Amino acid sequence: MRTVLLALLFVLGMSSPTLAEKPLVGFITGSPGLGDQSFNDMAHAGVLKAQREFGFNLVILEPTAEAEATEKDVLDVIGKTDVTILLGAQHTEVARKAALQYPKKKCILLDAAIEDIPNVSSVMFGQHEGSFLAGALAAYVSASGKIGFVGGAKIPEVRAFEQGYREGAAYANPRTEILVDYTSPAGDYSGFSNPDKGFQLATGQFEKGADIIFAVAGGTGNGVIEAARRSGRLAIGVDADQDALAKGSVLTSMMKRLDVAAYNELKSVMENRFTPGTRVYGLKNGGVGLSEMRYTRDKVSDAVMKKIDEIGKKIIAGEITVTDILSAK
Repeated sequence: MRTVLLALLFVLGMSSPTLAEKPLVGFITGSPGLGDQSFNDMAHAGVLKAQREFGFNLVILEPTAEAEATEKDVLDVIGKTDVTILLGAQHTEVARKAALQYPKKKCILLDAAIEDIPNVSSVMFGQHEGSFLAGALAAYVSASGKIGFVGGAKIPEVRAFEQGYREGAAYANPRTEILVDYTSPAGDYSGFSNPDKGFQLATGQFEKGADIIFAVAGGTGNGVIEAARRSGRLAIGVDADQDALAKGSVLTSMMKRLDVAAYNELKSVMENRFTPGTRVYGLKNGGVGLSEMRYTRDKVSDAVMKKIDEIGKKIIAGEITVTDILSAK
């Protein structure tokens, strides 16, 4: 377990006040922690934006690559802070316990939901909708008619990406074949921090004929992107805009706006507008969507881009229904 980072990050240009003068915010990342250029870094960007605006102090807890943070570490952070953001479904139960143990502390859970606890707000994302667009784009662009998917831990949140991707590909081209691999089983979060394994799995799928692979695997996805670069094939990034990680080799990224959610939730706390319950960020409110494709737009015809735009509008209008396996949990 990494040591809790008790470095208090102060806003540049301001003096260093005592903790009593400013709120103290906790930020508990998912595995593998900061530097993944994806899930954790995306949320961290939103936290830092809120910090620049409101000037709070910040405590960061990064779990090890092998597992989520221990219950003791999480409870310690929440007990010391005024409000804590926790990332990922792996923290659902400990967040629930902490919220009940510390009813005056506020908890914000991103990418998982806790209902009916007055000091907890949750944010869920319509990754199934954004992944439908990614699947449709992959099927339209694929020359081989075979595309791939590499997931981190086989948890419902990642399987929701896979399901949307499958349905989008089938909508665009029912004959599309999809190869699927997961880095680790459910409950083993090391699957998000193994780029070597991601490279291996992606290379195997490329060798089987896939020409585009969607990586939903945190840091492991960086290995998928590297495999695409080396093989001259294409990858699809996730959560953040990963297009620049291998310019011309990342077709697009299915962005999940954890930065916007983290900022909005912290802003509501700082402005005394905290509201418990669950909010959903989907296509309709800009919570998910494809990147601008700055380095690959030349690989996609205007006709295909028009189709993707039309599909997005149909999803928002309810004319296309994408299966959301998380809503059945």
